[in-house]
Amino acid sequence: MPLIDTPVAEIEYLEDGEPGGRPVVLLHGFPDIPSTWDPVVGLLPPGLHIVRPYLRGYGRTQVRSEKWDEAGGGQVAALATDVIDLLGALGLDQVLLAGHGWGARAAHAVAVLAPERLSGLVTIATAYGPMRHLNAAERFTEAERAWYRYWLCTDAGAGTFALHPAAFVRRCWADWSPSLYLPEDDMREVLRGVRTAQFTETVVHHCRHGAGAAPGRPRYAVAQARLDTWPRIDVPASFLFGMDDGCEIAAASRGNAGMFTRAYDRAELPGTGHFVPRERPAAVAAAIAQRLG
Repeated sequence: MPLIDTPVAEIEYLEDGEPGGRPVVLLHGFPDIPSTWDPVVGLLPPGLHIVRPYLRGYGRTQVRSEKWDEAGGGQVAALATDVIDLLGALGLDQVLLAGHGWGARAAHAVAVLAPERLSGLVTIATAYGPMRHLNAAERFTEAERAWYRYWLCTDAGAGTFALHPAAFVRRCWADWSPSLYLPEDDMREVLRGVRTAQFTETVVHHCRHGAGAAPGRPRYAVAQARLDTWPRIDVPASFLFGMDDGCEIAAASRGNAGMFTRAYDRAELPGTGHFVPRERPAAVAAAIAQRLG
């Protein structure tokens, strides 16, 4: 699989379809890998140039060691900048960008920082916006689902995660998509994808930065400051949510249509957990095809 250099990282990616076709970029979530999109890719229309990068900390994607202090870690601005750098390096423009989980966070951020590069947006599971519309009960439920983010803000939690990342990943899959049967060979492929030197440190920084418990990296200060204001997204967008999701709550995305200035639609998928691309590939492919027009 090819690697491409950006100013701070090497990014591994998969490539499918026609090199001169309409560009579609698919971003995986946590803890997952680009092959999560395999069932979706097979259902997409012809004539597309499909790129699926590994996020930083997964596969062979990594921040170069001499750039770590300046640009390491997993804050959202870093994930988004990696995607923007990848688009530039590959010469991709007017991209249909789809993302799940962490990939959704990165996709929303790209739509804020570089809307001119995108023709449309499809995001899954993880909503955009500050969630000020949640009531007290919903806030407690959201925090309960997100327990691991706060656990990793503690030294004890981060230390245990670093010792047992595979067990943690298995726990996430079992809890977040309870009705999904993931064959053991597929799980081992996921575990190979996260067995990297930067995985646990990237995950811990992502969670701590998101909770306000760790600073961002200097390279992303300007981009992160813009993202922290939660600007409205000026890209046509669709959002999918699995109603059996054990990681996110439906209420987080039910009140955020005002965060989008252009065409926006949202679908709730019953009997579906967190890993929607694997569970409902036809629904995901249909949402992408709709945004492709």
